[in-house]
Amino acid sequence: MRDPYEPWRETLLSVERVRELSRLRPTRVVADTAACWFWILAAWTAVCLWPRPWVIALAVPVIGNRYYALFILGHDGMHRRLFPSLKANDLFCDLLLLGPIGAITRINNGNHLAHHRHLATELDPDRYKHACFNKTTRVEYLAFLSGLTSVWRAVRAVFVEAGRGVSAERRYNFRDLVILAGWQGLLIGGLSAAIGPWAWPLLWLLPVYLFSYLADLLRSFVEHSHPQADAQADARRLISFVSHPLERLVFAPMSMNLHAAHHLWTSIPYYNLARADREMQTHPQSAGLEWRGTYLGYLLRYFVALPLPGCRRNAAVAASAR
Repeated sequence: MRDPYEPWRETLLSVERVRELSRLRPTRVVADTAACWFWILAAWTAVCLWPRPWVIALAVPVIGNRYYALFILGHDGMHRRLFPSLKANDLFCDLLLLGPIGAITRINNGNHLAHHRHLATELDPDRYKHACFNKTTRVEYLAFLSGLTSVWRAVRAVFVEAGRGVSAERRYNFRDLVILAGWQGLLIGGLSAAIGPWAWPLLWLLPVYLFSYLADLLRSFVEHSHPQADAQADARRLISFVSHPLERLVFAPMSMNLHAAHHLWTSIPYYNLARADREMQTHPQSAGLEWRGTYLGYLLRYFVALPLPGCRRNAAVAASAR
């Protein structure tokens, strides 16, 4: 089946311009990674020195949001767009970006790359995030927004299904297990020793769930969905946001709000997406794409539109695809 987004990919930016915007700057990646870890370490240190409720309350969103930014860098790592060397890309990504949540780049990128290949089809492994079949009522929608109805699916994709690859390349090796075990030892043992046994769940699991996993789930939903049945929405799944900087910080750090540009040209690293987006918007053939103004506004608009006409009918199709 022809990619419905190929016409935009072929016309909005020239091949030469895409090549220019795809040039990698590893020093930028290192600097952004260091800045994020600085804020996380500073938040942990503040709680260690002043373990008061108000300090913890401030630390939780800082830890979660700055890890979310690291996760977005890890997303570029899954596309192998951090370093020119694949080996250096995967090692950096595993050690500093994805390892803390138990993921390994070469194993876990399969699900994400399949999402790119099969967006707007029943073969998309992430279709449950943005399709309407599991959000047909307001109760279902609110349950989805909580993350509880899909958290097991995310955990299974990272820890169960990813390691079942039939090839040796898709299985965990000694290097991977050392990285994963090392991170769990540092997080559980280090936080417990420095702060207390409550620190790991309260200062790692909770922030990552609320401000990384949940924020990314909602971002994926709003950047690919429409308040209409999937048969109509599938032709228009490429959406970017130009919302307030604070909203972008919460929902889409590292320029992930410019999601249409990323889907059209996955070779363009996060720090060049803004330039690609500006050039796309000035092109006369970009009218079929969509730029929205606010994440929270769209979440409310979807809620008001429920129930969506024709959405129940798609449930059987989605279930059979799974």
